[in-house]
Order: sequence, then C-alpha cells, then structure tokens
Amino acid sequence: MLFTHLPDEIFQALSGSNKALIEAVLFDLSDVFYDHAEDPIKEKSAIIEAIEDSLHKLDTLAWHDDLKDGFDSPKTIHEYALRIYHRLVNTGWLIEEQELYRVSVLMSPQVSMLLRSLVEISRHGKRNYGATVLSILSNLESVANHPQERGVTLSQTAEAARDFSAHLNQILLGIRSLQRDLFSKREPKEIVAGFFDLFVEGILIADYKTIKTSNNPFRFRRQILELTQGFLAEPNLMGNIAQCYADQQLISVDQALAAVEKDCRDIIQTFTTIDQRLDRIDEYRYRLEKRAADTARYMDSSRPGLANKVAGIIADVAQFDNLPTLKNMVSVKAVGVESCAQPAKRRDPPPPRVITQAEVSQAAIAFRDRQRRFHEARQVSVAKLQSYLDRQLSDKSAMHILDFTIESVEDFVCFDHLRYVGSLGVNAKRIEKSFDVIFTDQYINVREFVECREFNVVRRSKSHA
Repeated sequence: MLFTHLPDEIFQALSGSNKALIEAVLFDLSDVFYDHAEDPIKEKSAIIEAIEDSLHKLDTLAWHDDLKDGFDSPKTIHEYALRIYHRLVNTGWLIEEQELYRVSVLMSPQVSMLLRSLVEISRHGKRNYGATVLSILSNLESVANHPQERGVTLSQTAEAARDFSAHLNQILLGIRSLQRDLFSKREPKEIVAGFFDLFVEGILIADYKTIKTSNNPFRFRRQILELTQGFLAEPNLMGNIAQCYADQQLISVDQALAAVEKDCRDIIQTFTTIDQRLDRIDEYRYRLEKRAADTARYMDSSRPGLANKVAGIIADVAQFDNLPTLKNMVSVKAVGVESCAQPAKRRDPPPPRVITQAEVSQAAIAFRDRQRRFHEARQVSVAKLQSYLDRQLSDKSAMHILDFTIESVEDFVCFDHLRYVGSLGVNAKRIEKSFDVIFTDQYINVREFVECREFNVVRRSKSHA
C-alpha cells in the first residue's frame, strides 16, 4: 500500500490548528537534514535551535491546544520550539535515539522522502528547459560513442525525458485550473494578483521566451530523435547497450533489450509530440495574459488629463441656461472611441519556411580549387626548398644561379627564397647544413623573372657539415 511504511499519525501534525507553524518548521528542517556535507544524524539541541530560528522568522506566534495534554500554553520561543519538537516526535516526523546521556535525532528514509516530495511540490515553479534538453543530448551522444561502457546512461536519459514530459503536462493542467479560477473571479485586483503570483511566479517556464527564438532549447530535437532512432535501427549497437543494461542492472539480456527499446520509444514519444503540447500551453497562456491585460486596462481606464477635460466640459456647460442636447456621444472625446480599451490582437506565427540546400555551380567549384592550388603553390616550406635543391643539383657539387630552372610557381617561389635561407628560422638550419649559398657583388637578370645578386649554391660535404 501507499502509506504502509509511514507512521499512522504522520499527517496529524499538518491537519491540526497549528499546521502553519509545523509547516514552516518542516520546510526549514528539510534544509537541515538534506545538507549533503554533514552527518544526517543530528544533535537534539541543534534541531531545537533550528526550530527556534524558524520561529523567529514568523510575524506572529499562536499555539492552539487541540489535545488537553496538561501543559500550559508556551510563552517563549524556546517553549514553542520544545512543543513543536515533541509534536514532530510524537507524530513520527522525527526519531530520537539515545546513547547513554546523548540524544540524537534523525528522519527515517520514508519520512525523509515524503518531506522532500512535499518541499518539491511547494517549489514546483520554474524549470529551465535548455539545461534539460542539453543533458539529454549529451547523454545520448555518450551512449552512441561508448555503448558498452556507458549504455546504461540511456536509462537515466529516458527517465529525464519522462520527467520533462510530465512537467509539460503539469504546466498544461496548472494553466487550465488557474484559468478556471481566475475566470470565476469578478474582483479585478484578485485577477491581476492571481495572474502574477500563480502564473508568472509559479507556473511559467524559466526560459519560455527562448522557445520562440532561434536559440530555443528544442533546436537539438532533430539530433535527439536521430540518435534514438539510430539505436533501434542498428542491432549491434542495440545489443551492446542491452549488454551494458544487463551487467549494471543484473537482469537477463532479453529483459535488457525490452528495457532499452522501451526507453528509446519513450524518448521518441516525448520529443515527437512536444510541438502539440507547447501549442496548447501557448493557447492557454495567451488566454490568461489577455484576461489579465484586459482587467488591468479596465482597472485604469482613465487617461492622463481626462479629469481636466471633464472639468472643462462642465465649466462650458454651466454657461448655458438650458443644457444642450448631445446628439452624438461617440464624437465627445471624454467618452469617445479613444477612451475605450481595445484588447491586443493575437499575432499569428509566421508560416513555416522550407529550407532548401543551395547548389554550387561546377564553375565556382573549379575556380575555388584553382585559387586553393595557387595559394598552396605560393606557400614556402623547408620541405619544398629541400626538394627543389635536391632536384636541381642532383649529383652536382655546385650550381650557378643561371643554371637553375623555373618551370612552375613552386619553382619560382623556392628559387626566390634561396637568397633568404639564413632568415627562415630554426627549421631552415638543416638546409644550411647541406647547402651553402655564396653571393657575389654583381647583379644579374635570371630568366627575365627576377633581378638579384649573383650567387652559387655549393653542396656541403658531410665532414664539413
């Protein structure tokens, strides 16, 4: 049964006349017991001090004796804290353990889970969808790259997708119930206050505005669907993930295969139907915002300067012995069309645009290749210089500048940089060890390409090097 592992009196503390005090204390005690950096077993004095701190935050304190227990009503904060502490112990929220003279306080795992769930319900507000979707995509990519080691991560990913889908349903149902409650009210202040307190602060998605932008958190939906569908389409990958399931969860391979398939289909179902649910949420959101905007507009229907205009009209009318008859009241600015509130029209989203891939012409591709080859030919490297010199000198020990041949752009670039071998950096030292460039004071014209100082390239002997 649902409440088999909980004390029978667990909810008595939250149903009596002092439930407001108990609720405030439990809310703060949840932080005390959930502190991951400390021991979950607390000293009794520390718990009573925590209760006193919670009571100090409250504006007023009032204790109602539902049961005549023979004790006087508490007068001080410490007495209030002791009364609440014993109330929590008697109803099963807290458990006392005594070792000699030391009294420790703890929560049973079931009660701790119950309190955590109640706190999460009270804090159910805004969620950030961008982080959720990115974590799902990251886990799926990890499973695809390492199915045997991290395949079990798919189970956590599917659970995150189910939780994500359930939160969307909660938002949809929450907006519907809020819409029903607000539409039943007739007091404008209650409508506007309820809209901001319950919807804007409680239900609205934290990054809702980004859903309609190019940087929306669902732009990775196609990649998520492709990865998940790829798991189902590849038997080998499916088998590796199932084997990881079987090893980590200690189940048979057949059960693991069924679990993997179910997790994949849950993820696909969540991200396939997300558009329909977001559209419904957007429709209810628009109705709520329109009702709140219309209410706020009618609450402040007077325009700036309208009182002075009305006073002027009354002063002008007072000059007549007989009041004039207004044949057309719409033309009067005091109550004319300009003073009527007009609800904002809903803007329809732009129609979807089919994205087609632009085709590049073959001429543009050929021109781009020629440019790339030309830039590559102009680049100077030590390997090109070494190859050029070896090819030109071949078996010769020395070679004059006019004996070099220039047959391509690469040859010209290499020939032009022979004069600057000494300034090409550390990588060119190996060329200086193999060849020596000896210059003269005479300038000559080489192949009508370049005019430079005459030089000879001499191959160094191994003993000289």
